[in-house]
Amino acid sequence: MNILALDSALSSCSAAVVRDGVILSEIFEERLRGQAERLIPMCQEVCAQAGLSFDDLEAIAVTRGPGTFTGVRIGLAAAKGLALALNIPLVGVTTLDVVARDIAESLPDGRVAIALDARRSEVYLQIFEVTGGNNIPVSEPAAVPLENVAAHLDGQVTALFGTGAELVKSFLSDDICARLDFPDMPCQPKSGTLGLMACERLASGATPEAVVPLYLRAPDAVAAKAISYPFQNL
Repeated sequence: MNILALDSALSSCSAAVVRDGVILSEIFEERLRGQAERLIPMCQEVCAQAGLSFDDLEAIAVTRGPGTFTGVRIGLAAAKGLALALNIPLVGVTTLDVVARDIAESLPDGRVAIALDARRSEVYLQIFEVTGGNNIPVSEPAAVPLENVAAHLDGQVTALFGTGAELVKSFLSDDICARLDFPDMPCQPKSGTLGLMACERLASGATPEAVVPLYLRAPDAVAAKAISYPFQNL
């Protein structure tokens, strides 16, 4: 099965083509801006590198958040548009799940916490059990204020990493920091990993669910308040 996977949820942009559990091509770019302009051309490039056209694709995979509101919307809009136009299944995976899977093979078995910088003095936090190179969610993903992260870390968590790990450190006690490792590992979701996860889900016979964004909190931008002028009341 040929799967196109794409991501623009955080501060990067990536696309990959996966066939039957093998990554055929992948492009990854650190990118805070310009994701809307870059994502579709990137998808075309990875397909060309894999010797495929969009018509050869049999499924689309996309990260559905949490992440930046703009980035999540860009990725979902592109993925849903392609899946609809090609009439093929769409698989959605959370950014936290992809990051956890990406590093699972590099860590010893145990319980780890992923903290992704959510801005506004918060992190997107989730705890996973790493077993035999696989990641099993232990908690639900949540937007957690930095000062509350310690309360979410049970005594079994042995490592904390992610783009928000350094932010969290100063809010943890010396005792908690002493028992935790803070691995220096890549923490942006990779589309190749996303594609492999989607391949496994489809191969298992699971029916893809409707893909909806995972925002975890209200948007940073708010609608402007209406302004009334004296002449409007005349």
